[in-house]
Order: sequence, then structure tokens, then C-alpha cells
Amino acid sequence: MPSREHEIPLRIIQNLPEMVPVLLKESLGIDPPPHTETVLTSSVLTNCDPKEWNSDGAVLLRDGTEHVLAVVVERQHRADARKKSSWPAYLVTLYARLGCPAILLVLCPTDGMACTCAEEIHIGHPGFVLSPLVIGPSATPVVTEAGKARALPELAVLSARAHGDTDPKTLDVLMEALDSIDPDRRAFYYDYVMAGLGEAALKHMEDLMAVDTWEWQSDFARKYVGIGRKEGRKEGREEGREEVRAEVHDALVDGVIAVLEGRRLPVSDRVRERIASCADLATLQKWLPKAAGVDRPEDLFD
Repeated sequence: MPSREHEIPLRIIQNLPEMVPVLLKESLGIDPPPHTETVLTSSVLTNCDPKEWNSDGAVLLRDGTEHVLAVVVERQHRADARKKSSWPAYLVTLYARLGCPAILLVLCPTDGMACTCAEEIHIGHPGFVLSPLVIGPSATPVVTEAGKARALPELAVLSARAHGDTDPKTLDVLMEALDSIDPDRRAFYYDYVMAGLGEAALKHMEDLMAVDTWEWQSDFARKYVGIGRKEGRKEGREEGREEVRAEVHDALVDGVIAVLEGRRLPVSDRVRERIASCADLATLQKWLPKAAGVDRPEDLFD
């Protein structure tokens, strides 16, 4: 099952697809074509082949009734060699379905993963090379103006998550952003940002929320003003442990699959799914050396 780290940035774009052309321009220097509307489009990229291609998301820019640009949005938090075949398929299928230029935008939680995902994909046909457009934390736009935070609150959320530890102003305007969105999403976004902040940034947020230092009149601030520093730090440590556990899990999954593939054993999608869905780290640790000796991948589960 996809992790929260994978899903929340995609949910943010689903809630505000208008953020995609802003990311293209401010993070990548790409000027979107003139358009009057930005909408979500189906992320099921299926052709007549029996295989069904499903991207994480897709956004369409329109000028009136004309389609001017389609954007495949992917969230990638670990290396996956299969993307070298699926990403080109996403683009070609979307291009054929909508009849307009199509580009690939990959969102990454770390700059290291962004570098990995930005590697060129050579299809084989002369000149047919896909260079994914990638945004990691350092390329995420920095939102420090209250007006912009209210106009693009989801962008302010991504900005605070990426830059909150180094630029406190992104946390200041986050409060403006949270006060301008639907109440059902406020706590969801707040928890996402807090889970990725360091100790100093967490303290800054707690100080902002304190009644005696921040004259904040929104329902959101009043609701959360009772969160004490001790409780907040405890929750932060728990979130940190969960993130470390998730990283160890992903590393073990990648290791098991890499050993099997290194021995040229056919690893089916069903086997990959079973390995990735195993939540018990001890079991994964046992599978890693076992993968070096089994005759077929399915023998791991005996």
C-alpha cells in the first residue's frame, strides 16, 4: 500500500491542479502555453494492449476547449527500474489520447532521489530520449508572501515542508495558507509539514501557535493552540521513528529484489508486490540472504 509520504504530495496536486504550471515555471523554468483552465484528467493511461498503465496523477491545461498541455505527475520516493519503461508509455499514451504536447513531472522527497529520477531514458529509436522533469526539495518554490500563500495554499504547504528548516518565513505564511483552505484539509496538511521538520523548526511552529506570542484569530490556530511543546516533540519523535522504519523497509525490499534480479531470476509483479507489502522487517531481513540461494523467487515464501 502506498505510504503517506507518497500520497500526500499527490493529494495536494489533486486539490489544487493549478499548482502544476506554477511548479513548471518557478522550479524548472518552463513557461506553460497560454491557457484559461487547469483541470485533472484521468491518470489511467491505457491503450489497446492488455497491460493497463496507471500514473500517479495527470493534469491538463486548456485554453477554452483546446487542450494545450498534458502533464503526467509521478511521486517517486525510491529507485524503481520499471519506470524506465512505464514513464515513456505514460507520455506516449497521454499524447495519443489528448492530442496535445505531454510532459513528465516527477516529485521527489530528497534531492538525491531527484538526481536519480532525472537520468535520461533511452528508448532505442534515434533521438527518442526521455529526460524526466524532476523537482526535489531544493527546487520546490519558496513561498514567503502571505498573499501568494493564500492564493496557492497547497504550494505553501510543499514550500514549508521543503524549506521550513532553513527559512522560517515559509512557516509563518503557512498559517495564512491553512486559514484559507477547506477546514477538512487543514489538520491534514499541518501534520504533513510537522512530520518533516527538525527540532528548531518545530519549536518555531509551536511558538507561532502560542496564544501569548501570536495573535491568530483563525479556527485552525484556536483548535491547535492547546498542543504543548512536550506533546508536539513526542509526536515528532514518533513520526521520525516511523520515517526511519519506512526507509529501512524500502531498502530491504530493494535489496531482496536486486539480489533476485542479479541472479537473472524472473521476478513477477505478484512476487514484487508480496515482497513490498511485507511489513515485518525481521522477515525481510531473512529474505535478503535467502534470495541468494533460492531456485525461483516464489521459494522465498516457503
